[in-house]
Amino acid sequence: MVIILMAIKIIVIFNRFVDVTMKITIRSILSSATKWWHLLFLLITMVSVTAFIYIFLIPFVFWSIYGEGATSDRIGSLPIVIFLGEWLSLIIGLTLLGFGFYLNLKGHNVAKLKSYLLVTIVLIMLYLLRNPILDYMFTIFQ
Repeated sequence: MVIILMAIKIIVIFNRFVDVTMKITIRSILSSATKWWHLLFLLITMVSVTAFIYIFLIPFVFWSIYGEGATSDRIGSLPIVIFLGEWLSLIIGLTLLGFGFYLNLKGHNVAKLKSYLLVTIVLIMLYLLRNPILDYMFTIFQ
């Protein structure tokens, strides 16, 4: 009975989302004017947040929880820990962008929707190329 009630609630929430998205199409998002300052601010902020999480926060939290030694090496070689270490910062960044996208979609702010969509695409591209970018940065500043 509880599962049926939860399924009904999910369907109701999905119907509300579909009603909102039916009014705004991809064509209207892509043909809208771009707010360049918002796009630039959002891009710099999300790349900085994702890089901070990837370079500083994830290793610090792992070291704080597991410390050093054979146990941390054994835990660090688990597939789920490797997955979280490599992809958690992108998941957090995309979650923040998705939340902003949904809020602007709900508020019918099409120009900012385009910014969130473009930043999502650029962030995914930069994150997939993170190793060559970081190697290049470290070779320049040595």
